Amino acid sequence: MSAAALALAAAACFAWGQVLIQFGLRTVPSWRSPIYSIGGSAVLAWIFAVIFVDFRQLNLEAALIFAGVGLIFPVAVSMLSVRSNEALGPAVASAVGNVAPAFAVLGAILFLGERPGAGQLAGLALVVMGVALLALRGGTGGRQWPMWVLALPLSAALIRGAIQPAIKTALALWHEPMAAAAIGYTTSTFMILVIAGRRAWRVGPADRRGVMWFTLVGVFNGAATFLLYAALGLGSIALVAPLVALFPLIAVVLSLLILRERLPLMGLLGIAVSVAGVIVLLLPL
Repeated sequence: MSAAALALAAAACFAWGQVLIQFGLRTVPSWRSPIYSIGGSAVLAWIFAVIFVDFRQLNLEAALIFAGVGLIFPVAVSMLSVRSNEALGPAVASAVGNVAPAFAVLGAILFLGERPGAGQLAGLALVVMGVALLALRGGTGGRQWPMWVLALPLSAALIRGAIQPAIKTALALWHEPMAAAAIGYTTSTFMILVIAGRRAWRVGPADRRGVMWFTLVGVFNGAATFLLYAALGLGSIALVAPLVALFPLIAVVLSLLILRERLPLMGLLGIAVSVAGVIVLLLPL
């Protein structure tokens, strides 16, 4: 399978994960859901890691970095994503949460002294414009939210961008992306159990249907991560990253077909503009 096909498959899995959250939220509260989604991803990650990773080459320093990243990612991102999905719907939450490259570019400008090119400035402008359109229209498919709710997916995107340098540093020491995912998801599983486990124990068993849905969400998110890694192994970031960035548009289609959630024209325009901005940021212009 080509890098482009793998990247598009990763985008589709990310989109499916966002849409399926809505089914899980019908019977399981958002605060409890990451227990099952992150746990599902951890199990899948270890299955692939055991099969494909040569742990005899393990680098302890890299493994510790992966574990340290797992204290905040994906656990914090999962909690923010589910809550934003609950309030905004999968299409809008995906679009706003997809702007992590914008934070990466801003960080390079502010802290590393890099000078942005014309393409980066254009991409940043499109991202800001797209998010502004989503914020100004005030609702989508019957949903209403205060403007501060947009801070949830934006915070998730900020975390995604912030952890990338640590992951890249660790992968330079031990280039095993599957091991990175397995170790990180394991630490995140521990963290979500610390955060929500006691409350879940007091409340009692969760609805089995919700547990199954969020476990499936975790499987799709884990599969998306592995497909992304496989795509990057075959092709360049310039090819893979823009294709994966299309997942909010796939989420729009799935939301319409499965959830019957129709977006106003302004909402569709905001999503399209923000996705275009992310793609422009990722292209080597």
